[in-house]
Parts: sequence; C-alpha cells; structure tokens
Amino acid sequence: MQRFFIGCLLVLGSAASAHGQDGAQLASEKGCVACHGLDGVSVAPSYPNLAGQWEDYLRLQLLAYRSGKRKNAVMAGFAGSLTDEEIRALAKHYGE
Repeated sequence: MQRFFIGCLLVLGSAASAHGQDGAQLASEKGCVACHGLDGVSVAPSYPNLAGQWEDYLRLQLLAYRSGKRKNAVMAGFAGSLTDEEIRALAKHYGE
C-alpha cells in the first residue's frame, strides 16, 4: 500500500517530459516501478508483468487507460497524466 501512495505522489508531482529521457528513468519518475518493477516483472502477483509484452500492445493499452476506454481506477490515474511521447517511451522500455 505504501508503494502505491509513493507512486501516486510521483505521478502527481512529476512534470518531466519523456523528451530526452529513457523509458527506465520515466518509469521510475512516473511510479510505474512501484507495481510493475523497473524491468517489467511485477512486485506482487496482483499486478501484471509487462516484460515480454509487445511495444505496440503496451502503447495501445496505455492510450485506452488514458482515454477511459479501458477501465481501471488505478491505471486511469497514472495514464491520465501521460503525454503521447511518454506513453511511447514507456511502451518501448517495457516492450524491449
């Protein structure tokens, strides 16, 4: 639970853009690592592993969370603040 709140604070407090950043740095700054780990292997069985997923799939899912087409209160909060560039960087990082 503490990791979730730390992740939320990172998302709300981060104003950094993906421009000039690598996906690993962005994943740390946006709080993705709190649940999905830096390398895409989740920290708990209740969170999905992102490692091994296709980059395009991850990008489309983040876009769907951001738009509200895919429903999940936690992910909507995280994805809602992401720019298209940040989504591409995160999908590339976890999809590698």
